[in-house]
Amino acid sequence: MTFSAHLEYLFHITCDECKFYWTYAAMEKRFDITKRKYNCPNCGHKDTIKLNDEVQ
Repeated sequence: MTFSAHLEYLFHITCDECKFYWTYAAMEKRFDITKRKYNCPNCGHKDTIKLNDEVQ
């Protein structure tokens, strides 16, 4: 028997207004999280996401 697995990309997001931290999952490496606005699930602030460098 073998195990199966898939790769998931997690974006770690921090709200600039209330400093709430949450994650957003994507299944494709080429997914561009900067293309739209998101709402903070804590305070409701809506803004775009600035993607920092990848952690190696």
